[in-house]
Amino acid sequence: MPVIKKDSELKPDKRQLLRGFWFLFNVGWYVSLSLILPTALGQWLDAPERLNSRPLCTLIGLVIGTSAAGYGLYRMLRQFIDEQKKMDAKKELDKGAGQ
Repeated sequence: MPVIKKDSELKPDKRQLLRGFWFLFNVGWYVSLSLILPTALGQWLDAPERLNSRPLCTLIGLVIGTSAAGYGLYRMLRQFIDEQKKMDAKKELDKGAGQ
């Protein structure tokens, strides 16, 4: 049976690589759902038995989804960059204290 290592047992480089992959996974899901859900809702509203406003609601949903995805992506990237800067600063302090 394979042994799964805990996060604290992984090497720092490997842990950082896994954090990067997890970040990309989250960004992908966030952007895709931010685009798909409002667009699908707009398309549902555009049906002839509902508002019959084809393609107005679909385009509005697409614009809202794109705006939400862009803003969310900006916030996620900003947070990720800030965390990376903190980790780099901590590494520099550790290097300086070790010498």
